[in-house]
Amino acid sequence: MKPKVLLVDDEENILQAYTRVLRGKFDLDTALGGEAALERMQDRGPYAVVVSDMRMPGMDGVAFLAWAMAQHPDTVRIMLTGNADQGTAMEAVNKGAIFRFLTKPCDSELLGQTLDLAVRQHELITAEKTLLEDTLKGAIKMLVELLSCLDPISFGRAQAMAAQAEAIAREMGMKNPWVLGIASILSQIGILTVPEGVATKIQTGTFLNSNERDLANRIPEIGADLIKNIPRLEEVADAVLYMNKNFNGTGYPPDARKGEDIPLGGRILRAVWDYERLLPKFGNPISAVRDMESRTTWYDLEVLRAFGRCLERQGAEAPPPPTREISLHELRIGQVLVTGIETMDGLLVVPQGTTIGLVHLQKLRNFARLSGLREPLVVTGG
Repeated sequence: MKPKVLLVDDEENILQAYTRVLRGKFDLDTALGGEAALERMQDRGPYAVVVSDMRMPGMDGVAFLAWAMAQHPDTVRIMLTGNADQGTAMEAVNKGAIFRFLTKPCDSELLGQTLDLAVRQHELITAEKTLLEDTLKGAIKMLVELLSCLDPISFGRAQAMAAQAEAIAREMGMKNPWVLGIASILSQIGILTVPEGVATKIQTGTFLNSNERDLANRIPEIGADLIKNIPRLEEVADAVLYMNKNFNGTGYPPDARKGEDIPLGGRILRAVWDYERLLPKFGNPISAVRDMESRTTWYDLEVLRAFGRCLERQGAEAPPPPTREISLHELRIGQVLVTGIETMDGLLVVPQGTTIGLVHLQKLRNFARLSGLREPLVVTGG
């Protein structure tokens, strides 16, 4: 696939000349002026590289590239101008984080070489970002599988909500929707600091006295404090901290933030966590969300509407996955449990809705060897 490049100038003949020189090597788009470039980036972006003239009527090149940097930080930016004074160059570099600054008229060979370097820079940026995301996701996935062995109910539920939270974040245009997947699966990490008896009450919905209720309310704060120790997960920590905060400002933490001042990640987790608890009662996903929409002071209605669209699309695009009964010997990584797995004595080992990982397999084999498991297992996938 050819790298996508956007050329921006207020002179049509210059854009045509660039296109003739660069045609065939790149997937080229052109825009006549800064305003047109904004629309093109919104409709056809993201681009690997944008090349913009400096002096244009209306939105000039500095303003356009500054916007491009804010909205599409991975796109590499190049400035072309006939005005080569130092002040213009400094303003462009400072406001638009320019990769290269070229003067007009620009030799076609130099422009092509510069674009090659810019594309390479874009590849390095995106490769590093992908590596970070994949490494981080993999490490956290392993951590949560281990934690689910300690508390299968809490972390099984947290795993179940991750895909929905990430889908909502993507539907609402969050720049890094993967953050919500990580926030979901780490959202219950604070419960490990709560005494076992209180944790059981929280999980089963048993009545809590005032001290126990205070402990339960502080679970997101404890989790957020733990997550903050991991570099670059500040957004994850904020989402977890505010997952029990109502849209009208009540709830936890007891600060002055309300409405859209609450981090979007927290508003999404607030909705998805309650959805996971309500779904068994309603059975139908859309019915559960419709019930939540009646509580206008608890949830952000825009989040619930986005959630509803995601659920409708999921239902329209694919039928419910078929279930089947298998033995433990047939259980594979990636399969999802339709029912929980218990020992012969009725002890829950891995809860319903868990996506099986390597740690789960090893745990189940150990339990089967020592106390036996109830079979067959009911799963989807794989």
